[in-house]
Amino acid sequence: MCISGFVSDRAGPSAVSKGSEGMALIPGIVLAVLVLSGCEIDGSDNLPRVPDQGLFMLAEVNLHEAEDEAQVAAAVFNDGVPVNLTGGDVFEARTATERVLLMKPGPVEGSYAESLPVDNSVQDVFLNIVHEPVEARASRWYPVDLLNIDPGPGELVGKSAMVSFPLPVTIQTPVADTVYTSITDTVDFSWIQGDNFDDDMRVLSAIECTDGFATSSYGTVVEKEAVPGLDFDDGVEPISLDRFIFDLNQGSSTIEFLSDAALALMQELLNQLSAGNIDPDFLLRQRNANPIESNCEIRLFLQRRRQGQFDTAFDDGSVTGSTSSEVTILYIPAVTLD
Repeated sequence: MCISGFVSDRAGPSAVSKGSEGMALIPGIVLAVLVLSGCEIDGSDNLPRVPDQGLFMLAEVNLHEAEDEAQVAAAVFNDGVPVNLTGGDVFEARTATERVLLMKPGPVEGSYAESLPVDNSVQDVFLNIVHEPVEARASRWYPVDLLNIDPGPGELVGKSAMVSFPLPVTIQTPVADTVYTSITDTVDFSWIQGDNFDDDMRVLSAIECTDGFATSSYGTVVEKEAVPGLDFDDGVEPISLDRFIFDLNQGSSTIEFLSDAALALMQELLNQLSAGNIDPDFLLRQRNANPIESNCEIRLFLQRRRQGQFDTAFDDGSVTGSTSSEVTILYIPAVTLD
């Protein structure tokens, strides 16, 4: 059978001017367009956890180990509906010395992504919605009779947010290429503790499985709502392998697939790490091989996350800066003798 849609309760609005713990659930909701075993997930309830009313800012900026570019993903929702930036309006990500416009559309409507050059001196990234009609239109299609018409700045222009990077992540365990043989196994994460106990941790994954004839690939997220120990940067957390590997025929109530800003961020990171050679649909590909019965390569990205701040013009939001490190483990199911 197909995996059914995972219901996500919507959170109500709260008038705060910085990321609130109660709104940190957004990136883990199942993406409705994932296709399993040839049939679509029922995505009617798979909505981002944003308020039904008000203006909501969603943004993530991640700096991966030893990389000289940070991945940026952002979106705005108005009354629960994603806002597509049009005309000359565009997201800008800026440091003291570098600037990029977020021109790549993310996998979710209304989301945008880009890579931002950074160095070791960069601690803060500023996100702004700006009006740049010439630069923004360079990669947007317009009818020829509208090319020279500038409607002027939209109502979102001038709104902003800021994030700071926490300390880099250093993974101690699991070690690379550790083999797991059952989804009941436990992945014992340990890492060097950071300098701020209030930072929380998150695990993203990019998984590819093959049974010798077919392949499957997908991405998952494990957050503090699923594993409460990730709410604290204490340097250790056991996570069950069934957070990453599932039975295609039976479904899973523990798997959370990547979506929203986390999906856009991970796709941008994979693209960067592969020098542009990653399949753009790698995290969304149709499932053919059953992961629980296949050999799987599991790329785990451990993130240290810090809440950022957003403009008081937004009614609410989830804005985070993060650092990450990667380790690859293997799932090779035990052979059963009939």
